[in-house]
Amino acid sequence: MVENVVRSQARGHETRITICRPKQRNALNREVAEGIISALMTAEADADCRVIVLTGDGERAFCAGGDLKAGGDGGPFVQDPADPVHFAGRLFDTIQACRKPTIARINGVAVGAGIICACDLAVMADHAKIGTPEVKVGLFPMTIVPPMMRILPRRRLMEMFITGVPLTAEESLRYDLVNYVTDGAGLDDKVTELVAQIAAQSPTAIRLGKYACHAMEDMTYPRQMRFAETLLPRVAQTEDAREGFAAFIAKRKPEWTGR
Repeated sequence: MVENVVRSQARGHETRITICRPKQRNALNREVAEGIISALMTAEADADCRVIVLTGDGERAFCAGGDLKAGGDGGPFVQDPADPVHFAGRLFDTIQACRKPTIARINGVAVGAGIICACDLAVMADHAKIGTPEVKVGLFPMTIVPPMMRILPRRRLMEMFITGVPLTAEESLRYDLVNYVTDGAGLDDKVTELVAQIAAQSPTAIRLGKYACHAMEDMTYPRQMRFAETLLPRVAQTEDAREGFAAFIAKRKPEWTGR
């Protein structure tokens, strides 16, 4: 992992991945993307990790979107024309496919929102804004269109894209772009509360549930139902499910194995 631009820290059942480029408002470049991907893979392999939190260093910015200083630093437009896979797209795919719950901790301005939309949950400070200002420099945010289309209503999304006007925290909450908005001082308290709530549940049920939700997302309704019917017995046969039933009957707290 690239230590100087991405920091990963285990905090009990939480792994916090932080973009550490405060002077560049935590802008995304190839190094940052590769650092986050590496940290995600390490967290997935850590049995003690139940929740992954992604955030930015400082209070000014969560992530300033793609680093517009294209060049040797691996900016968003430095790409081999023979290779269509963009590092930002690979990052969003990796977050989306992560088998453990992910939370975006939006501590400041967020330009783009690809990372936010790829995460399962999002908590936002009330002073923060989420925007897509690429049209102001003659660009269009191509790589964040897919994750954002899965979260925001079409008309609201198009307004963001073609006007470049950002959403306030209140608007982000109203349009379901985030789950919660808090004042800056309460941001970590809410994230900690969510981590504790998730960590208390079965890791196996969450892992298989995320797998099912992502798999069913683009299926027709009949295919979704057939897939769900097929997967339900598999979930019921796991160690965690057996432990959950036994704990419920015995009126005790379950002891999850993650299997």
